[in-house]
Amino acid sequence: MPITRRFPPGLIPAALAAALAMGPGCAGAEAPVGSEAPAIQLTDAEGKQHSLADHEDQVVVLEWINPECPFSRRHAEEKTMIDLAAGRPVVWLAVNSTKPDHENYLTPAEHQAYNEQMGIEYPVLYDSSGAVGRAYGAKTTPHMYVITDGRIVYNGAIDDDPRGAEAPPERTNYVAGALTAVDEGATPKPATTKPYGCTVKY
Repeated sequence: MPITRRFPPGLIPAALAAALAMGPGCAGAEAPVGSEAPAIQLTDAEGKQHSLADHEDQVVVLEWINPECPFSRRHAEEKTMIDLAAGRPVVWLAVNSTKPDHENYLTPAEHQAYNEQMGIEYPVLYDSSGAVGRAYGAKTTPHMYVITDGRIVYNGAIDDDPRGAEAPPERTNYVAGALTAVDEGATPKPATTKPYGCTVKY
């Protein structure tokens, strides 16, 4: 079973946030908005193959995930991604780029247990080499991308609440806004908050 490290709501320390959010060596290339989405051909925690090319006519959301990251775990506990994915005509794919010799690495069986515990029903893809994460320039968990017609239309944070305030005035969910814009045939607005969370464990 995965190790559970919990932070009470609203108590992710600011110092931890600053230390983890944007560390060195977290990404290589960058896949900016407007660019062609790098190819993906990965296996999920259940052993099923997934290819981005299979969804070229669909809207795809990519979520970089790490169950041992308190930021990623908070969003799983709050069902941020699950609620966004529910009832929308989108393909939601999580990507775990944690290298196998890192302490945060979970075996597929452990990840499946975590997914079941959190109610995550969308695929979690294993990018253990880090090649896909680096191609996208994924920096943090979570780091979000929205893809339509094979091109990236959103690249950034999930929302504007990196500290996980227990009762924020009102969170702005950038991915929700991007998906609404795509539905309306408009251009998604860029995030005003940088991707936050733990560095991807390449």
